Amino acid sequence: MALLSKNGLVLLVCNLLGYLVGRLLPPGMWAIGVSILVSYHLFLAWRVVTAEHEVGFSLPILSTIVTHLACVSLVVVLAFGRGVIPFFWIVRYAIPALAPFERDWLFKANKKKKEEEVPSFAPSAAVAAATGDDHEAWNHHLAHRNPLSRKPGTTLKDEYEQFMAARVASRAAAPSDSTPA
Repeated sequence: MALLSKNGLVLLVCNLLGYLVGRLLPPGMWAIGVSILVSYHLFLAWRVVTAEHEVGFSLPILSTIVTHLACVSLVVVLAFGRGVIPFFWIVRYAIPALAPFERDWLFKANKKKKEEEVPSFAPSAAVAAATGDDHEAWNHHLAHRNPLSRKPGTTLKDEYEQFMAARVASRAAAPSDSTPA
């Protein structure tokens, strides 16, 4: 059994990198705050990039920015609260562990990635009964239609099936020439 998970090791590396960045600054509150913020953002980026879930904004972009700023404010408050937080020298390395909660909140990380939907190419009955004349009529339709007339989200395949269904229905409704006069 592994001592630490992959995410635990990455958290340690992010904390080490944040510590090293903090050491480049003059000692004081800003060095600690920057150290924690760097660790937090590195770990957040890791969790977003390696998510085994569908990643997309769950909120509008402005709300996402405001929510991220609220999470960063919490991190900053914790960083500057070193005088009142017992064992801060240990707790400061746990602060970046809040990143998975923000990722789940801001990005749709709770849903599993959808399996690649394979489109069904099984033709409908109308499409299966298509003739050479239907094919020519479809090409004529494509050449002379207004491209903006198709509903948003409708695929070319859907439009073709609708076209063929209408042709089959018009053939069924048209009087046949074999009826006696």
